[in-house]
Amino acid sequence: MRLPLSVCILTYNEEANLSDCLASVRELADEIVILDSGSQDQTSQIAKKFEARFETHPFDDFGAQYNRLFALATHEWILNLDADERLTPELAQSIRDAFSQEEPLRKYQGFSFNRLNYFIGKPIQHSGWSPDPLVRLFRKDSGEMERRKVHVQILVQGNIGTLSGNFLHYTYRSLDSYLQKTIQYARLAAIEMKRNGRKPSLFRLFTHPIAMAFKMYILKKGFLDGKEGIFLAILYSYYTFLKYLYLYYI
Repeated sequence: MRLPLSVCILTYNEEANLSDCLASVRELADEIVILDSGSQDQTSQIAKKFEARFETHPFDDFGAQYNRLFALATHEWILNLDADERLTPELAQSIRDAFSQEEPLRKYQGFSFNRLNYFIGKPIQHSGWSPDPLVRLFRKDSGEMERRKVHVQILVQGNIGTLSGNFLHYTYRSLDSYLQKTIQYARLAAIEMKRNGRKPSLFRLFTHPIAMAFKMYILKKGFLDGKEGIFLAILYSYYTFLKYLYLYYI
């Protein structure tokens, strides 16, 4: 039996990811809603195959686009996933168990669970990527996405419970995909910083990337993730450099 639940997904050219994402939730939720920002690939056809509701809206920033998506949901409870994420059977069962009991649904306005992040095919257990608990299941009238341009999180007014099980995040399947997203996210982050009154600084431009690499590789034990830990520390240092470089030139 499918739950009275709306799964909400943002997409843009997600033909490589969307089928696996939708397959992980189609037997769980009564409604799947997709908000697309102008895909030129097979994203819409894949959504149709899974009988998902497919809407479009131009992208401006992540906070605004997610909140448009959530407004399209028709059920009281929303489960938010990205196209490169999947539910595990264990987490799907935890969600079913929560809906089978009245007490959890009365007591909580949202639920968090752990995300296991993959980098080019390898699960990352350290480097600041794990553990990664996130609120992704919430009451529509009690939650919204943070009103920021990038690196947003769902904000819930009320009590938040915890469910067992992971959802999997197959981020950055290739170096090309990482570099493309890095430029986009760095630019949006710089715009956000400027909007919040941050001033460009040559000192931060050169010191913060070094600090980021040290934090991820040493303080967050990235060295335990093998060569991927080294790569992530360097790549996040590069992202930090780009972010402050964009701020300097905006």
